[in-house]
Amino acid sequence: MTALLIVETVILAVLCVLVAGLLRGYAAVLRRLHQLDGGAAVQSGPPPFRTDSRIPEPPAANAPRIEGRAEWAESHDLDGVSLHGEIVSVRTVGVEHDTILAFLSSNCEGCTGFWQELGEPGSWTTPQGSRLLVVTKGPEDESPSVLSQLCPDGVDLVMSSQAWADFEVPGSPYVVVADGRTGRVKGEGSGSSFSQVGGLIRQSVEDSRHPAMARKPDADRRRERDVDRILLSAGIGPQDPSLYASADQEERS
Repeated sequence: MTALLIVETVILAVLCVLVAGLLRGYAAVLRRLHQLDGGAAVQSGPPPFRTDSRIPEPPAANAPRIEGRAEWAESHDLDGVSLHGEIVSVRTVGVEHDTILAFLSSNCEGCTGFWQELGEPGSWTTPQGSRLLVVTKGPEDESPSVLSQLCPDGVDLVMSSQAWADFEVPGSPYVVVADGRTGRVKGEGSGSSFSQVGGLIRQSVEDSRHPAMARKPDADRRRERDVDRILLSAGIGPQDPSLYASADQEERS
């Protein structure tokens, strides 16, 4: 019985090979006859994409994009640790609220105004529909003990060096407003305190909800970030006197 099954299997395999060869040869004969009969060469690939004459063709893959909301930098969720050593994950994308990310440091002279206002209840409030989150670099680049003294109770703080890299933060202090609904950064910049940047934050929140709001092109955003990075690397902070012209200079100009 076993020998019979083996013989039948071999015969079936030979027949399959013969049938496949016959079909391939038959297809070649038909293709050759079609060409001799004046027909066009048969395309081996898929037919070209065509649309109805009344429907515009889709743009090419390398067509220039129209600058708008999609041109803004993407926001990122944050992963880090808290001051208590707990692993923390914070969502800024796909949520109903905006997130105000205050990138501060324990050894930053320009961050003093931010830390002071955080410790003074009522000195500054987050815009309605937004959440404040203080972001410092990781424990390997910060002093958790000093941060525990600077950051008051009730203020959310995440230590994450990766977040600084994701948002391309040029230095501290730096504030980023992340739009939770679009998953995009809709405002960013530096200042000396929350009171100074609060008006800009409220304006960006209100503008984002306006139907006529047009996003800033990515080129302008990169240019502003490069300027902030150059100034901070040169030791010029938000309150540096060189940024403000005196009355004598204005009269001479």
